[in-house]
Amino acid sequence: MIQLGKLAEIVSGSNIVRLSESQQDRKYTMKDFEHDFYTMKLADPKNAIIYQQSSSMPHVSAAILSDANKEKVISQIFAIIRIDVSRLDPWYLCYLLNQSQKIAQQCSRCLQGSVIARLSAQQMKHVEIPLPDMNMQKKMGKLYATALYQHYLEVMQANRKLDGILSVLRDIDEQKRG
Repeated sequence: MIQLGKLAEIVSGSNIVRLSESQQDRKYTMKDFEHDFYTMKLADPKNAIIYQQSSSMPHVSAAILSDANKEKVISQIFAIIRIDVSRLDPWYLCYLLNQSQKIAQQCSRCLQGSVIARLSAQQMKHVEIPLPDMNMQKKMGKLYATALYQHYLEVMQANRKLDGILSVLRDIDEQKRG
């Protein structure tokens, strides 16, 4: 086990109240985060990892920033994690932050007694992660990112089918009325 802070630089986002109007227009949103989460398989592994500091969705707290979102302004609900990719695979780290019960327990202990459940960048640096050899990290990370992306594609396909059926039903309903 090694502390995440020994492998990464972690910086909290900006207070959105202090952002200029042009920065507000380039603000990273929860929709951006959800997109980056499910499509992180396509992201450049050199891009930073975005971490949701106060997660409202269990098992969804870290993703690799997409090229489309990497220049956006990050609010204080997120932190940016820049890792040493020669020692830590980014998809493996996302897998750990999103799925590891041991890491979830460490984070939960940090939040005990907090009124607002928010894990600061400083607290994240002390989270201990397992560090298998790079080959194993890459296998696990690739499998995780691929599974998320396949799930995303299946959901998108199911939504298109549902939209098609609903469109047909609306047409039938309009014909009955007309």
